[in-house]
Amino acid sequence: MSQSIHGHEIMRMIHEADPPLSREALQQAVTEQFGADAQFHACAGGGMSLDGILQFLASRGKVVETEGQLRTDIGQMCNHSE
Repeated sequence: MSQSIHGHEIMRMIHEADPPLSREALQQAVTEQFGADAQFHACAGGGMSLDGILQFLASRGKVVETEGQLRTDIGQMCNHSE
């Protein structure tokens, strides 16, 4: 059974990365930390792949990809209990 990870965890990984992560580096880090079959969810839904959660977060201005590097403003994270 795959594990479902909240998008906040992805935002934290991106925020804490130094140097900034590329999509490929994020994929490797996610696989190492959560496993290859991990799925992701957010307040608005679940069952997303890593690409899906990144698209979701980007559509809400929470993750931006610039020159191949992912960035996030941790202040954009919604405040609720997970």
